Amino acid sequence: MKILKKPSRYLKQKALRKLSAALLLMAIFAVVLVSAVPTSPLYVNVGEYEGIRAISLLALLISAWLSFRSYSGYRRGYQGEKSVAKTLSSTLSDDYFLINDVNLRDGYGNIDHIVLGPNGIFVIETKNYAGKIICNGDNWLNPRSGKLNRLTHYDLGSPSKQAKRNASRVKKAIESLAAFKSKNIWVHGILVFANKNVHLQISNPTVPVLRSKQLPNFIRTTEAKNTLSTHELDLLGKELLKQANTTKKPH
Repeated sequence: MKILKKPSRYLKQKALRKLSAALLLMAIFAVVLVSAVPTSPLYVNVGEYEGIRAISLLALLISAWLSFRSYSGYRRGYQGEKSVAKTLSSTLSDDYFLINDVNLRDGYGNIDHIVLGPNGIFVIETKNYAGKIICNGDNWLNPRSGKLNRLTHYDLGSPSKQAKRNASRVKKAIESLAAFKSKNIWVHGILVFANKNVHLQISNPTVPVLRSKQLPNFIRTTEAKNTLSTHELDLLGKELLKQANTTKKPH
């Protein structure tokens, strides 16, 4: 497989910044906490402002937890995208071209992967969720066991709508190119789950929902609606990269 653009370090850098923030907040929390202990050599008597110190401690703890939670999310996202890119690049032949982490200039955020092949264009949305994921059409939930053995359902937004929107964005970008305007190139939107520990319960999906290991074979065996030469694919990839926004934006 020919790589036209490697995965960016955007999510990894965001993860590291959030981790640094969490560690800094915990360090400040520890200092403030020690200053509140009368037997500590760093004890500071704040008198009537003791309540403010207690509130500050709580705020620091919550902020550190939120930063660490963000770190975990960005880290999972980076690892998922890296895993899918590795799977694609190590299994598909040089008939296919791969563009990772693309931001088109339409302002809707990044596209995880675009595969350009002789049998079609594949736009891939990668998720690295773990646990049970329920899908009914475009509705997605992550149920977790709450108090009294009741299930709490966490809305995940709609990854399938995201995959379809990104496919539509790429199709519009291709149609804006004079060399490809008349070809009516078909663009497939695909949703891929990279985490081995995800349990999928899928009903009436509006896009193909796959695991990482299923993706290469799905791409290879998809029936061609348009046939593109290697030269056309290379040209198309370079033109899409020209339309990419250099400013990195979150999912």
